[in-house]
Amino acid sequence: MTSPHTLGRKELERLIIHNIPRDAFMACEDAYYGGDVKGRSHASIFERGHRPSAAGSVKHFFINESFHEALVTLGAEPTPLRGTRLVVGRLGIFNVARLNVPGHKWVNLQRSATRKKLAELNDSIGRKYVQNDFFAEASEPTGGTIFIVGVMDGQDENGISQLTQVMLALPAADMKSWLYMSTIADFLKLYDRVEDIVQPDNAKPKLKPHTKKQTDNDQGNQ
Repeated sequence: MTSPHTLGRKELERLIIHNIPRDAFMACEDAYYGGDVKGRSHASIFERGHRPSAAGSVKHFFINESFHEALVTLGAEPTPLRGTRLVVGRLGIFNVARLNVPGHKWVNLQRSATRKKLAELNDSIGRKYVQNDFFAEASEPTGGTIFIVGVMDGQDENGISQLTQVMLALPAADMKSWLYMSTIADFLKLYDRVEDIVQPDNAKPKLKPHTKKQTDNDQGNQ
């Protein structure tokens, strides 16, 4: 028997797939890696003692620029580039923003007031797909937020933290937990499953009725 939690997760995945095309996640992932490579390259000119601090700032700007460019190309109308502000685009019902996580340490994410406001938009998603209330009908979500998460738990030859994984994650409204989380690589496989679903062929071929040969008719068939 499929558990309610499993059903909710699958329905949430369908909601994401319905609103965000495969190419969008691929573009965001490529943008993250591209910005990380460019940022590490520029940060490597600093003295080793300065590199960790310098790289954090430099990579932020380069990744922001590449992420912004990807959202523009996708028609997601991102917010303008401005200092350290979050770049936020819109795809379907979802706001899309990015988030860096050093070494898989998912802490201190509530310090940003902007992130908090974005996370609050996931309240109806949480109620409908994750925290089902058996005594109340959950409304259809009309908005939400997905974070494209860059996990920085590697280190390159210059001693600079390196992006090793890009994920997508939906925070709970209070940002104390996650409604959904997956690597982009794994999530992209779900699109293949959707495309592999073959619609049932309800067409029923009808045989042409056999006409009995007539004899001695007006056309001379005998």
